[in-house]
Amino acid sequence: MTENPPPKPRILVVDDEPAVRQSLRWQLEGAGYAVVEAPDGRGIVALVTRERIALVVTDILMPNREGMETIAELRRACPTVPIIAISARGQQYLDAACGLGACHAFAKPFESAVFVQTVAQVLAGPQAA
Repeated sequence: MTENPPPKPRILVVDDEPAVRQSLRWQLEGAGYAVVEAPDGRGIVALVTRERIALVVTDILMPNREGMETIAELRRACPTVPIIAISARGQQYLDAACGLGACHAFAKPFESAVFVQTVAQVLAGPQAA
Protein backbone atom coordinates (compact mmCIF):
# COMPACT_ATOMS: atom_id res chain seq x y z
CA MET A 1 0.00 0.00 0.00
CA THR A 2 1.43 3.36 -1.02
CA GLU A 3 1.11 6.47 1.06
CA ASN A 4 -0.45 9.56 -0.42
CA PRO A 5 1.98 12.47 -0.74
CA PRO A 6 1.23 15.46 1.46
CA PRO A 7 -0.91 18.12 -0.23
CA LYS A 8 0.91 20.96 -1.94
CA PRO A 9 0.74 24.26 -0.08
CA ARG A 10 -1.87 26.50 -1.73
CA ILE A 11 -0.83 30.05 -2.58
CA LEU A 12 -3.28 32.79 -3.51
CA VAL A 13 -1.97 35.27 -6.11
CA VAL A 14 -3.94 38.54 -6.19
CA ASP A 15 -3.14 40.92 -9.06
CA ASP A 16 -5.27 42.82 -11.55
CA GLU A 17 -2.87 42.06 -14.40
CA PRO A 18 -3.51 38.59 -15.91
CA ALA A 19 0.06 38.39 -17.27
CA VAL A 20 1.50 38.93 -13.77
CA ARG A 21 -0.81 36.29 -12.28
CA GLN A 22 0.19 33.84 -15.02
CA SER A 23 3.91 34.50 -14.52
CA LEU A 24 3.64 34.01 -10.76
CA ARG A 25 1.56 30.87 -11.30
CA TRP A 26 4.29 29.38 -13.50
CA GLN A 27 7.01 30.27 -11.02
CA LEU A 28 5.13 28.86 -8.04
CA GLU A 29 3.77 25.74 -9.73
CA GLY A 30 7.27 25.05 -11.05
CA ALA A 31 8.43 25.07 -7.42
CA GLY A 32 5.74 22.57 -6.43
CA TYR A 33 2.98 24.80 -5.06
CA ALA A 34 -0.72 24.85 -5.93
CA VAL A 35 -1.92 28.29 -7.05
CA VAL A 36 -5.28 30.03 -6.80
CA GLU A 37 -5.76 33.38 -8.57
CA ALA A 38 -7.86 36.48 -7.91
CA PRO A 39 -8.01 39.77 -9.89
CA ASP A 40 -8.50 41.95 -6.79
CA GLY A 41 -9.08 41.76 -3.05
CA ARG A 42 -12.87 41.33 -3.08
CA GLY A 43 -13.97 38.26 -1.13
CA ILE A 44 -10.43 37.34 -0.15
CA VAL A 45 -11.15 36.25 3.43
CA ALA A 46 -13.79 33.75 2.25
CA LEU A 47 -11.46 32.53 -0.50
CA VAL A 48 -8.53 32.07 1.89
CA THR A 49 -10.73 30.09 4.27
CA ARG A 50 -12.50 28.01 1.61
CA GLU A 51 -9.35 27.14 -0.34
CA ARG A 52 -7.16 26.58 2.76
CA ILE A 53 -4.62 29.09 1.54
CA ALA A 54 -1.16 28.84 3.14
CA LEU A 55 0.21 32.15 1.76
CA VAL A 56 -1.17 35.23 -0.01
CA VAL A 57 0.80 37.20 -2.61
CA THR A 58 -0.96 40.48 -3.35
CA ASP A 59 -0.38 43.48 -5.55
CA ILE A 60 -0.79 46.84 -3.84
CA LEU A 61 -2.63 48.99 -6.38
CA MET A 62 -5.65 47.33 -7.99
CA PRO A 63 -9.15 48.45 -8.97
CA ASN A 64 -12.21 47.47 -6.90
CA ARG A 65 -10.36 46.31 -3.77
CA GLU A 66 -6.73 47.34 -3.55
CA GLY A 67 -3.91 45.62 -1.74
CA MET A 68 -3.68 47.81 1.37
CA GLU A 69 -7.34 47.10 2.19
CA THR A 70 -6.80 43.43 1.41
CA ILE A 71 -3.78 43.17 3.72
CA ALA A 72 -5.59 44.96 6.57
CA GLU A 73 -8.67 42.75 6.18
CA LEU A 74 -6.60 39.56 6.09
CA ARG A 75 -4.63 40.59 9.18
CA ARG A 76 -7.89 41.02 11.10
CA ALA A 77 -9.65 37.87 9.86
CA CYS A 78 -6.75 35.46 9.17
CA PRO A 79 -3.85 36.65 11.33
CA THR A 80 -1.71 33.53 10.84
CA VAL A 81 -1.76 33.52 7.02
CA PRO A 82 1.46 35.13 5.77
CA ILE A 83 1.26 37.85 3.11
CA ILE A 84 3.84 38.91 0.54
CA ALA A 85 3.18 42.29 -1.11
CA ILE A 86 4.26 43.15 -4.65
CA SER A 87 4.14 46.50 -6.44
CA ALA A 88 5.62 48.47 -9.30
CA ARG A 89 4.64 51.78 -7.70
CA GLY A 90 7.51 52.46 -5.33
CA GLN A 91 9.12 51.63 -2.04
CA GLN A 92 6.72 53.76 0.02
CA TYR A 93 3.86 51.42 -0.94
CA LEU A 94 5.89 48.35 -0.05
CA ASP A 95 6.91 49.86 3.29
CA ALA A 96 3.26 50.69 4.05
CA ALA A 97 2.23 47.11 3.17
CA CYS A 98 4.79 45.75 5.63
CA GLY A 99 3.48 48.19 8.23
CA LEU A 100 0.00 46.71 7.77
CA GLY A 101 1.23 43.15 8.18
CA ALA A 102 2.91 41.86 5.02
CA CYS A 103 5.94 39.78 6.01
CA HIS A 104 7.88 40.56 2.80
CA ALA A 105 7.56 42.99 -0.10
CA PHE A 106 8.94 42.89 -3.63
CA ALA A 107 9.25 45.70 -6.16
CA LYS A 108 8.17 44.63 -9.66
CA PRO A 109 9.93 43.33 -11.59
CA PHE A 110 11.72 40.99 -9.22
CA GLU A 111 14.01 38.01 -9.62
CA SER A 112 12.05 34.77 -9.77
CA ALA A 113 14.59 32.69 -7.85
CA VAL A 114 14.68 35.14 -4.93
CA PHE A 115 10.88 35.32 -4.86
CA VAL A 116 10.43 31.53 -4.85
CA GLN A 117 13.15 31.16 -2.19
CA THR A 118 11.36 33.72 -0.02
CA VAL A 119 8.05 31.88 -0.46
CA ALA A 120 9.72 28.64 0.67
CA GLN A 121 11.22 30.35 3.72
CA VAL A 122 7.91 31.95 4.69
CA LEU A 123 6.05 28.65 4.37
CA ALA A 124 8.75 26.86 6.40
CA GLY A 125 7.96 29.23 9.27
CA PRO A 126 10.10 31.25 11.65
CA GLN A 127 12.18 28.21 12.62
CA ALA A 128 13.68 28.23 9.10
CA ALA A 129 14.92 31.81 9.38
